[in-house]
Amino acid sequence: MKLPDKKPAELIFKRFCESYNQRDLKRLLNLFTSNTNMWGTGLDEYRVGLQQVETQLQRDWEQAEKSEIEVVSFIPASDDLTFAAAICQARITINHAQHIFEHLRVTINIEKEQGLWKIAHMHASFPDYRNNIDGSFPVKIS
Repeated sequence: MKLPDKKPAELIFKRFCESYNQRDLKRLLNLFTSNTNMWGTGLDEYRVGLQQVETQLQRDWEQAEKSEIEVVSFIPASDDLTFAAAICQARITINHAQHIFEHLRVTINIEKEQGLWKIAHMHASFPDYRNNIDGSFPVKIS
């Protein structure tokens, strides 16, 4: 997709969220490079290539009636960087109950493929809630 030179990764990130929320698989897959990789929040979520990314997105949507990702804030970055990082909130409806997951951390790295900016790498994670406040590791320190 043609993008302005300023903050192209943030624009793609926003388009990812819009497309994900609308469950527009075709538009989503067009945002990724052919050899992309995606790391998700699940233990087994390491995907390589468009086919595996497609499988992951479909799995997400099969497990929830509705799923939305909202950018809470982008991490400040230069206008010309090829990555974007954001703190997000996910609102997921499972069995007619809405669950809100805060502190979703997502980063993307973009590169040009056939002259268009696309997502080459995406990583989503949640903090490890076993950690104590001010703790870096989920281990009790005496």
